[in-house]
Amino acid sequence: MLFGTTHACETDPPNRNSRAQCWTARDGYFGCLAQHHHQKRIENSSSSSSSSDSSTRSHHGPSALKYYFVPGEEPSSVCSDERSNYHSSCMKSWVDHFNKRIVNEQRSVATQVGLSKSRLP
Repeated sequence: MLFGTTHACETDPPNRNSRAQCWTARDGYFGCLAQHHHQKRIENSSSSSSSSDSSTRSHHGPSALKYYFVPGEEPSSVCSDERSNYHSSCMKSWVDHFNKRIVNEQRSVATQVGLSKSRLP
């Protein structure tokens, strides 16, 4: 509450219940994105293995799919219910934080996988 007022501020910190709702919505959204991303990677790898064009098989080619997903870069038809629930259940600062954190975690894993593949036996 502000000094001299009798009503609570709109920016009161979230309570335990609202935090749990936010985390559940976040996990649902990221789970949906991960599942969609995994399916796209399988589709992309099966189509590129049957193709004779070397640029599609390269990880640096124009049609190469990243090893990680970035929240917000998916088509609007993908995970739309989960995305709207996530954005309505969490504060914007939390959404920004969680989105950056998941991308950084995935980049770290992709880097570690790349390093382990490049090591000599």
